[in-house]
Amino acid sequence: MVRFSRKKSVLALVLVVVLAMLMAACTPAKKEAEPAGETREADVIVVGAGAAGLAAAIEAAEAGAEVVLLEKLPAVGGSTLVSGGIVYGAETPGQERLGVEDSAEDLAQYWIERAEGDVDEELIRFVAERSGETIAWLESMGVEFQDPVPAGTSPVPRGHTTKEGRGAGLIRPLEAKAKELGVEILTETTATKLLTDDNAVVGVEAETKDGKTVQFRGKAVVLATGGYDRDEDLRVEYAPVAEGHISYTSRGNTGDGLRMAREVGAEIISKNGVIGFRGVAENIPYTDPVGGLIFVPGLYVDSAGQRFVNEAIDYPIFYDAMIANGDENFYLIFDANSVPEALQEGVDDEVAFAGETLAELAEAAGIDPDGLEETVDKYNQMAEAGEDTEFGKPAELLTPVKEGPFYALRVKPAILGTFGGPKINVKTEVIGTDGQPIPGLYAAGEVANGQFFKTTYPASGTSIQMCFTLGRVAGREAAAR
Repeated sequence: MVRFSRKKSVLALVLVVVLAMLMAACTPAKKEAEPAGETREADVIVVGAGAAGLAAAIEAAEAGAEVVLLEKLPAVGGSTLVSGGIVYGAETPGQERLGVEDSAEDLAQYWIERAEGDVDEELIRFVAERSGETIAWLESMGVEFQDPVPAGTSPVPRGHTTKEGRGAGLIRPLEAKAKELGVEILTETTATKLLTDDNAVVGVEAETKDGKTVQFRGKAVVLATGGYDRDEDLRVEYAPVAEGHISYTSRGNTGDGLRMAREVGAEIISKNGVIGFRGVAENIPYTDPVGGLIFVPGLYVDSAGQRFVNEAIDYPIFYDAMIANGDENFYLIFDANSVPEALQEGVDDEVAFAGETLAELAEAAGIDPDGLEETVDKYNQMAEAGEDTEFGKPAELLTPVKEGPFYALRVKPAILGTFGGPKINVKTEVIGTDGQPIPGLYAAGEVANGQFFKTTYPASGTSIQMCFTLGRVAGREAAAR
């Protein structure tokens, strides 16, 4: 047995410690992992360059903030760019010029009633009270509006349409103003996740068009990424009513902002509602001569040949009637006296059908022939009598269907946008599942509209009004932070 003295044991222990210290000194110290790719800084990062994003960027820049605006598509504008260019509002310069008596409270009540009270009334009133100011602000940006006209189910003229360019008439002046103020607009740059530090949002990670990862760090982030209808999984989750329906929104509406907000603990509000519409086909927009025929208030039937709605009703209510009916295909019927020239193009594209008789038309289109003939006969009788006893359509729109050849345009349910997203307050701060604002995170526009609607859209221009008004608020609040 080998024995060691206490003195030798202590000496050996000292040598071991010394050697360990020397080895540690020679080994490079471990550093915290650095973020992959480039890192950039700005005061405010806005994600999405549609109506809400441009408004936020302009307000933040005018407040003195350094602003970076990220847009995933090659051009700015989002769904507003492809819209009809309508902004809904009360107490506006256009109403004043026409001598229209209206009030923000009446507008708020209209929005609340159309949602059957299932909305955040504080936010509704907040936007209504600023709606006129927002339209005046847009005019100061160079936007030109026609005289306001009624929209939705209210007779009050609140719909302000751009004089030219439809949605471009709203977007182009704001894009120019943002650039004038020094906002850096980066297109084809897709935000993929929010960056956090101690539960506060401090930036976003994004991917450029060439595949590079860039971290944009700042004091505040504004989500203005639009809706989620271009992502079928999110549509099934939050708006199953519209599963598989035609979408006429921006291709960028894939729910990026909703997902990012959800990942950092935002409360998500959704009620299975959309901006309901109707269309001919995904590749035939309603601005196309054939696609635009959907607005003709003629006789509509389902595949059983049965009439199901007042064809002159507001388009979101028409959509609701299609959903309640449950059919997938609906048909707008024309006769030789009412057929538009563009319809032959629809026949060539196999979205419209023709027949010398109603029976032949029914066979070509896939409509029940007995049901169609019975419905047409009854419709013609009401047209002759001058009263729609079924659905109450105005008598002057009861155009009879009598003389062949007959035509049918196939029409399907479609959507112009979605409802639902992270909960916000009047400062546009995103609210977490704990009921508290998530520091540094703001949201405005379609990405965060779940508190404004129930399931039926109230009037054209409402969504764009909310985008501009709350986008402006988000920009100011983000800059103040």
